[in-house]
Amino acid sequence: MTGAGSGEQLIPRVKNEIRAVRTALWFRPSAYCIIAALTAAFVATVDGFLPPHILAWLPEVEVSTVTELLKLMAGSMLTVATVTLSVLMLVLSLAAGQASPRAVPEIMADPVTQNALGTFLATFTFALAALLLFGFGAVAGPGVTLIFFGALFLVLNALRYLVQWIHHVADTLKINRMLHRIHRQAKAVLQAYLEMQLKGDGEAVEAAAGEETQVFPKATGYVQLIDAGRLHDLARAHDLSVRLCVQEGDFVHDHRSLMLLRGSRADDEVCEALRATVVVGFERSHEGDPRLGFELLAEVACRALSPGINDPQTALAAIEYLGSLLALAAVRPAADYPACTTPDGRVTFLHPDFGALVERALRPVVRDGAGEAEVIAAVMQVLCDLAACAAPDHLDAILEEAERAEAFGMSALTLERDKEAFCEKVQELRDHVAGRRR
Repeated sequence: MTGAGSGEQLIPRVKNEIRAVRTALWFRPSAYCIIAALTAAFVATVDGFLPPHILAWLPEVEVSTVTELLKLMAGSMLTVATVTLSVLMLVLSLAAGQASPRAVPEIMADPVTQNALGTFLATFTFALAALLLFGFGAVAGPGVTLIFFGALFLVLNALRYLVQWIHHVADTLKINRMLHRIHRQAKAVLQAYLEMQLKGDGEAVEAAAGEETQVFPKATGYVQLIDAGRLHDLARAHDLSVRLCVQEGDFVHDHRSLMLLRGSRADDEVCEALRATVVVGFERSHEGDPRLGFELLAEVACRALSPGINDPQTALAAIEYLGSLLALAAVRPAADYPACTTPDGRVTFLHPDFGALVERALRPVVRDGAGEAEVIAAVMQVLCDLAACAAPDHLDAILEEAERAEAFGMSALTLERDKEAFCEKVQELRDHVAGRRR
């Protein structure tokens, strides 16, 4: 394997790491601290590069006053940052218990929390850097005053973020806020998926000849990223036909095939390059996996329906958010969903269709909530709403889920009046579907 080839194989993994930066707690605070240290050095020495009369209007501040202020800032901001991390860990623990452990990355990606933590640590870094500059005797004259005003500004800014973050933490613990955050992330991913265009311009090529070669992963975990562009480039460069056996979010191991290849040039080096286009990690990524948002909302609903929690109102709220996502997917005809094959026919992907999204969204809720009259009725209402707005080619999937919900509901409901009301809702959906098919 050449050095260039090894470098190219790292590209998908680098792309995945860049995409994961948004959920990393270290990135913004680290960037803020670097900027704060550079700012302290700049403010302390800028007076040496400017004409004396420009800063002559600044009042004189005693060095002892500034150093005491900086010591107070460093101690207090380090304490605040430590408390912030402790409270954040508590919030993540409560979110995992109330909503889902898989919703934790979205809370970690919260910009308010990352900005607050970054501000506290940056203020501490500024104070520490300025104290070091004072210790080395690098600050004198107007620089002392500039450091003083810079410290006051950062203290006031940190207090503002502290008050904002306290309110934000209390708001984050609301279950409806968590549902809204999960829905917002899922909607963004779903919209990006529905707008996705596959690379592969040009005339269609004939399928490569030869026996199929299986490519297996070397790691165990979840598919986090499939670099479709590089995969197509490799297939075209080596005259291969590639058929993916997995999609983002699937669990793989060394005995589950990643892809099937056809072509005479599928040697070990080419297989290694193709394998590198599929990045495997220990958890599912929120980016690029439209099914995950549906599964998270369904998991919240199922957790709320468990005997230990017994909170059907939360389940009803999750069902409403699921209905919103499904409506977004339903109005788009199947022909407008991302194509499973590149235009030249070289690469075939696995992509979830509307039926797969409905299945991931509603089947777990129907399974666990069939005995709750208001829950199963809410699921049926979502299906009725979908039947009214969905593209005609999605009606079969909607009707299939309605019939499955009917079977669960009729076997789990105990009151005859609940069964009658449920049957009326099912018949209403059937009539609506039949009317749209005429």
